[in-house]
Amino acid sequence: MKKILFVESGTSGYGGSYHSLYQTVMLMNLKKYQFAVVFFNETLFYEKLISKGIQCFYISSPLFSKGGNKVIKYILFKINGFILRYFPPLSVWYEFIIHFYTIRKLIALVKTLDVDILHLNNQIVLNFIGLFVARSTDIPCVSHLRTFNSYGLNIHRISFSKNIKLQYVAISKELKKHWVGKGLESDRIKVIYNILDDNRDVEGPSNSISSIVDYSGYKIIYVGRLIECKGITFLLKSLSQLIDVKFKAKLFLVGDGDFEQEIRHCASSLNIEDCVSFLGYQSNPMAFMEKADLLVLPSKEDGFGRVLLEAMSVGTPVIGTRIGGIQEVVEHEVNGLLVTYGDVSALKEAMKRMLEDESLRKKTVGAGFQILKDRFNKETYKTKLEEIYDSFF
Repeated sequence: MKKILFVESGTSGYGGSYHSLYQTVMLMNLKKYQFAVVFFNETLFYEKLISKGIQCFYISSPLFSKGGNKVIKYILFKINGFILRYFPPLSVWYEFIIHFYTIRKLIALVKTLDVDILHLNNQIVLNFIGLFVARSTDIPCVSHLRTFNSYGLNIHRISFSKNIKLQYVAISKELKKHWVGKGLESDRIKVIYNILDDNRDVEGPSNSISSIVDYSGYKIIYVGRLIECKGITFLLKSLSQLIDVKFKAKLFLVGDGDFEQEIRHCASSLNIEDCVSFLGYQSNPMAFMEKADLLVLPSKEDGFGRVLLEAMSVGTPVIGTRIGGIQEVVEHEVNGLLVTYGDVSALKEAMKRMLEDESLRKKTVGAGFQILKDRFNKETYKTKLEEIYDSFF
């Protein structure tokens, strides 16, 4: 039995990568593989995995911790930018020095557990610690590509990874294309779409759900982190135009993040603060999606768009933007609608049409169920990932 250690270096404690990690561990053959997971931040997924009999560990990382010193983080970030610009060959060793404590702890854990494969679960710029460990221990490594964020990646850091037994997993074709353009080798990148696990654990919704259930107008929902790249201010501008034509609608934002104050300010400046409800992080967002009339994912950058699958699975119509992996999840006029990011009028018209046109809603919802079954199924995901694991031996 091969021992696989998942390394989750995310800083939020929740989000798409955490859900993918949990679903992957629950899906794979536990008679063939033995899994353990290490987190750099506190997360509810720690207890969920422990309850399923999965070994979990925390490695306290001063630079990844949500509670770390913000001033020190800012200074180190600025130094990193300076080195990348003026002394790029030193950038690899700068990463090694500032993360030395975490790397040392992770190497010790890998040796204690006698790990056969490292699976680095987050975005490439956060997975670099794991690459140091893989190179130091000569352990095969799988590294996910989940976002388009390439800050800090240069030819020297790419060269560093060439001597590692390494396979990248991109969650969309667009992501693979992007990273090949950044210098990664095409034959080291396999595309494996995220999936929606129909046997996932479902917790009851919080009391906040009453706000969406009790609203009598059209209920539009956004689910995800409140960060700048998700395009929420773009959605607010379109909502403002929708309301201007006497359309009774309200936007429910499920999630939190460091862009929340800017979103609140935008809603206020558009005089639509009464039409926007901030529901915060919810452990079971699908319960909220199920009560909504429409889910909108207005991202200006997105590697995949997992919430679109979740909305489809509960029969909620979807609208997304023509960017990144969203175009591989939503086919325009088939299982949803697509608009160009930043086209405020187009998004307003798409929302109005989807909310009012019952035949369009039924058609796209039905197609959504079928696409989930055909393209984003568990067996395909499991087979492709097992092929990667087995290729190392």
